[in-house]
Amino acid sequence: MSFDVAIIGAGPGGAAAAVALAQRGVTNVALLDREGFPRDKTCGSGLSPNALKLIQQLGIGAKVKELGYPINAVRIVTPGGRELRIASDAAAVVLLRRHFDHLLVERAQSLGVTLMTPFRADALIEEDGRVRGVKSFEGKEVHAKYVLFADGAHSVFSQDQRPKRSISTLMGWWENFESAPNTLDMIFDKDVAPLYGWMFPETNERVNIGICVDGQDESGEKSTKNLRATFEGFLERHYGQRLASAKQVGKWKGHPIVYTTWVSHMTRPGGLYLGEAARLTHNATGEGISQAMESGVFAAEALSSVLQGGVKEEKAWGAYVQRHRRRFTGAFVAGHALRAVIASPVLDNVADMYNQPLVRKLVVKLLGSALAGSAVNDRTA
Repeated sequence: MSFDVAIIGAGPGGAAAAVALAQRGVTNVALLDREGFPRDKTCGSGLSPNALKLIQQLGIGAKVKELGYPINAVRIVTPGGRELRIASDAAAVVLLRRHFDHLLVERAQSLGVTLMTPFRADALIEEDGRVRGVKSFEGKEVHAKYVLFADGAHSVFSQDQRPKRSISTLMGWWENFESAPNTLDMIFDKDVAPLYGWMFPETNERVNIGICVDGQDESGEKSTKNLRATFEGFLERHYGQRLASAKQVGKWKGHPIVYTTWVSHMTRPGGLYLGEAARLTHNATGEGISQAMESGVFAAEALSSVLQGGVKEEKAWGAYVQRHRRRFTGAFVAGHALRAVIASPVLDNVADMYNQPLVRKLVVKLLGSALAGSAVNDRTA
């Protein structure tokens, strides 16, 4: 089978690329994934304000808001146990990846994209140093003028040889858990610093609670932290009483997140890497859904400029990399600064002064924007 574009991976990045290509008139696209849809995906499932803007552009905004659980406030607990609450005008939504990813895939199909599942990509089809398609583990071949690599943190086709920096996560689900409506928690616990734990309500009856910790120590060696024991301690300290009367749903699950500060190794002759296959996740919050979707849109724009606009591949590929660097480098550098703040007494000091109107306004603007990934304003002002 032959296509203009083959996309390896139908998660948010790959599916967004497929939709964005079709919106630009490129519909001879194969969207490949090893699993059928709908399918479950271990994730906090939070959609940030940036993500909501993107899904509006991609045509599924109304459906996401219909199915998702709206968030308009964040309860923050500092390393010293102080609390502050940010109620902002930048609403977020929690929607299970089972539903969210399926919406994007269905949207792509409605625009003429071909979904091929199960397709376990195993090897590339190459000719004269140029990628020309992909083979499945079972030997099925898909030929294409261009290939997009959206196969996530463990991309088997990545050419990035730099040491990986990663975040480890572990999470669980509970029903009948008492929580403030439309409010998520971010707990900057000392045991998980410089990262955090969370509580995301998925519905009025069910919540997702988890932690994320560095996968490497300061020297870059694999962390020896016992993730399960760390999670057990976190749950007891922050939610023990409420969990005693709640019902756990299923088993605890985790997944790795890989990140970078300097975007690189995103192109090859005939192919582009996007989303987490290019290590595009936020190093302080672990957010990757909005970055993946935006990267997918950038890839679609680069490809359509070549396929339809007569732009030379080399020029389009160079612009693709530079666009990512302009868009994400500042946020990733700020993520390191946020990590430093979390690991210091600054957040506790800020919480002590939070009730002062000017301080509150500044905190919401700076801290809220850093966490949300876009500018926010105090809704209570």
